[in-house]
Amino acid sequence: IDGAFLSPSADEDDKSKPAGSDGERRGVKRQRDEKDEHGRAYYEFREEAYNSRSKSPPPPEEEPREGEDDETVVILDTYTSDLHFKASKDRYGGQPLFFEKFPSLWSGARSTHGVTKGKICFEAKVTQYLPVKEGSAEVPLFRVGWSVDFSHSQLGEDEFSYGYDGRGLKVENGRFEEFGQSFGENDVIGCFANFEGEELVELSFSKNGEELGTAFQIRKEFLGDRALLPHVLCKNCVVELNFGQKDEPFFPIPEDYVFIHAVPVEDRVRTPLPPKTTEECEVLLMVGLPGSGKTQWAQKHTQENREKRYNILGTETVLHQMRTKGPEVEELDAKSRDLLIQQAAQCLSKLVQIAPRAKRNFILDQ
Repeated sequence: IDGAFLSPSADEDDKSKPAGSDGERRGVKRQRDEKDEHGRAYYEFREEAYNSRSKSPPPPEEEPREGEDDETVVILDTYTSDLHFKASKDRYGGQPLFFEKFPSLWSGARSTHGVTKGKICFEAKVTQYLPVKEGSAEVPLFRVGWSVDFSHSQLGEDEFSYGYDGRGLKVENGRFEEFGQSFGENDVIGCFANFEGEELVELSFSKNGEELGTAFQIRKEFLGDRALLPHVLCKNCVVELNFGQKDEPFFPIPEDYVFIHAVPVEDRVRTPLPPKTTEECEVLLMVGLPGSGKTQWAQKHTQENREKRYNILGTETVLHQMRTKGPEVEELDAKSRDLLIQQAAQCLSKLVQIAPRAKRNFILDQ
């Protein structure tokens, strides 16, 4: 009981004094201190309560994408992409799904095929900056490069993942360094992988036909038999890709390079196909108090069962995709951090609603 027992005589003398045990009158709403943050569990619970008021029928299954089973084409892979990456109909491009409501959310996708030999290239064009809300400090960003199967969708932020960032940076395993030039709307980035060296694989880039030089050198003994796959990561922008399906490239490429689309089928490495029906998919629901280790268990289980390619639907995963990555780690104050957690929980609600459409295995970490 949030109150104190007072004698009749004391009541007369202390009418002007607070009656609550923490210095407040009963019935008066306590103003929350800005430093008094809510945790992720609070916002997850609030979103869950809000969305439980009315149950709508589950969304229809996602329509089969063109060319999904066609081994002769190289397109973006909607099975391994972020759930919130909206691929174009022909799957030679895409954009973030929730750019209006969650402008800070990165979304990424890889191609269906990778390569292990030769001198291979592809092109990526930032075709449009998406509008942001008035007063928003978020700016469109784009990152393009190469990664291996099972690497994170956040290009350049784990091992064997190599990206060229629109801020004039290159990034590998979370390490950012200055490289080339900044780029943005209407710019075309050429991405080149040279496997013909004896010991090294060299990755280089160009901007609007101008060569920028080698960005990464990978020792073949470390890379092993892993194939490198074209990879894009965008925030508030639309990207168009040329894997070689176009009659003419955006800009001329060096004579000794070929587009990945032109590589013979037997020389390309295909990522696994998705399950054919949702009945073949698996959903795990995490149950436990906040802080009991659900997220850690989900991450460990995902690593131990990589062939199932679980998508973890959780606030921590969304938070990781919302934070602006760069050479300087941005420190958020309590109010900004609280708002970010709130947005992440709202975004998670949206992802949980669209997840039943996708033929994937999920872990709901909520």
